[in-house]
Amino acid sequence: MSLERTKRVFRVFKKVSDGAHGNTRGISGSLTPCSLHKVLSAVDVYGRNIMDIGSGTGVVLGAALTSGASKAHGIELPENQANEYIFHAAMSQISRNVINFPNLSLRALMEFKDIEKVSLASYPIVHTSIILFLTSSFIDR
Repeated sequence: MSLERTKRVFRVFKKVSDGAHGNTRGISGSLTPCSLHKVLSAVDVYGRNIMDIGSGTGVVLGAALTSGASKAHGIELPENQANEYIFHAAMSQISRNVINFPNLSLRALMEFKDIEKVSLASYPIVHTSIILFLTSSFIDR
């Protein structure tokens, strides 16, 4: 995985969201392409399933898939459901313009649920996955 590819994923999400990426309720926006690249490299996502809780617009899911993750599953607050449109539009552009992988979005799922009521045991993906709770910019230190 390259830092440049992660930067391209961030640019796509920013363009698709008309600059609104990172401006929804929660800690969204604290990740930078550099910090996300460090996390995805450190946990070696290639061939693995990723779950991002508090996924915002889904930029972590997009970056994980372009880094070789098999599947990506995101959970976000119901009041941020407008992010679903940003996510699908961005994934469509990423699959055409960043990695040339048709139907990349079929390997990703975004759900909008009250995060406090999510039972991880109900997700089969959890047993073979990396679960990301990426908050604040502690990674950049």
